[in-house]
Amino acid sequence: MKGISVLLLALAVLFLPAVSSSENPVLWKGSVCSDIQYQKSIEAVAITNTTVYAACSYRQITNSSGVIGVYYLGTLYAYSLTGSKLWENASGYVVKLYPIDGDVLAGSLGGLILFDNSGRILSVADTMGKLYDFMVRDGVVYAADGDYFISGPNSSVEYKGHLYAIRLGKNLTFMWNVSIGDMLSRVRVGNGVIYASSGFPSGYSFSHQFGSLYAFSLDGKPLWNITIGHWVRDVEVWDGNALLGTGFDNSKGEIYLVSPNGKVLMNMSTFYVEDILVAGNTAYVSGYDGQNGTVMSIKLPSGKVLWEQRLPYRAKAMAYSNGLLLVGVGKFEQKIQNGTTYIYSVGSLYALDPESGKVVGSVPNTGYVRSIAVLGDRAVVGTASSEFYLIDINAIREKKATCGPGMVVLLVVLLGFLIRRL
Repeated sequence: MKGISVLLLALAVLFLPAVSSSENPVLWKGSVCSDIQYQKSIEAVAITNTTVYAACSYRQITNSSGVIGVYYLGTLYAYSLTGSKLWENASGYVVKLYPIDGDVLAGSLGGLILFDNSGRILSVADTMGKLYDFMVRDGVVYAADGDYFISGPNSSVEYKGHLYAIRLGKNLTFMWNVSIGDMLSRVRVGNGVIYASSGFPSGYSFSHQFGSLYAFSLDGKPLWNITIGHWVRDVEVWDGNALLGTGFDNSKGEIYLVSPNGKVLMNMSTFYVEDILVAGNTAYVSGYDGQNGTVMSIKLPSGKVLWEQRLPYRAKAMAYSNGLLLVGVGKFEQKIQNGTTYIYSVGSLYALDPESGKVVGSVPNTGYVRSIAVLGDRAVVGTASSEFYLIDINAIREKKATCGPGMVVLLVVLLGFLIRRL
């Protein structure tokens, strides 16, 4: 009878449902400019071997004597990898960060600001319009700015933009700039060609649709341009070609692959594009299809769709590291309390298998993810609030069940032994 009881116990253990072990991927969570009453967002983060950077940005709106003023403000914070605050300094509304040998270059809407490792401002390069994007190549910063102006009885819209080349060093030195009758918002450098696109970039919107792609030589000479017709939300470079995605009607978009001489190599219709990431001959595209956040993988240069994955809300930001595709999603919500409207965000961070698109893990309830930066097995994630996270990428991946194949084999052996004893 005792042998039968042991046998039944072994069988029960053998057929127990698998139990997954989990590990919290959040190493620590930080909060910045929590005393600011305006709606804020962490649009830019960065990480190095020693430092985590998070830029809190917000708009301050004033109404004085009937004149409405909008000020784009913000603060850049630096933390150690263990979460200790190192420094903070006023930065304006930061859209991008680029660490350089212990310093960090911040792209603010007002221009470029170079901070040293103690938070002291080393140099400033003001732009004539709102700076939306920059990139660094061979010691030169290429930056794009733009703005629009509404005037006249018919509320006609005029666009202006500039492309800059700025020598990088302890002093930021302007080399040249080019004026364009368009609102530039993205800039990338290919093989001897600078690509600059127009339209409202990811994270911004407007009522008028427009968009073009421009090409310049490395010394700023215009080469060609093509009219796209819709906002170019993001641009990346593949094999010297420009890969760009557009957005319109908050659900639709197109993807173009354009050669260095201005020939359209590929054009496909898709969802509203927010972000593009290129890895080898594969491009990952995230955005919104009108109902869901959407991520897809396409083969270059054909544009063949390898997989497509639906996620909640809007798929805003992506990063690739350690064999995982990180995708941040979210949306803004509002609630009314005591007659006051409060804006807040909801969202999560997902980890996808880049080969299949399958969701292999997540960090839920982070808030609307607006920015991601990775280094090795660490990621820093900024949200549409005061909060940001340092994540262990390895721990995001869902753990296998503790009752795996090895345990099953062990239980079968035990079962055979008990049967022989009966």
